[in-house]
Amino acid sequence: MRCELCELVPTTHWYRVVEEPFRFTLLDCDSCEVPMAVLGEHRAWVSAEERVCMQEALARVAEEKFPNGWYFDDHMRQIPDHYHVHARPYPWWWRKKKRGAEGASR
Repeated sequence: MRCELCELVPTTHWYRVVEEPFRFTLLDCDSCEVPMAVLGEHRAWVSAEERVCMQEALARVAEEKFPNGWYFDDHMRQIPDHYHVHARPYPWWWRKKKRGAEGASR
């Protein structure tokens, strides 16, 4: 079975490939054109430590790209079996939230 996220093809802007403490890639999503972090191996789950590491790296990209606010979105709609998380800008109509207890909202 072919997985688009296992076979990442550089069709969009890539920010960087992180090798340590584990492999993941920061790039713009080719479907929605927002920054995302893609786990370097094919699995749908990550540990709490992996999630924090990926979100911290993605947050640095999102802070620069979306100065008016953004949030993490790890609802994997199109590719549910390969972990990835998007940083999305708040829609104009959405009440902006402060960083939550779990660090999921921005």
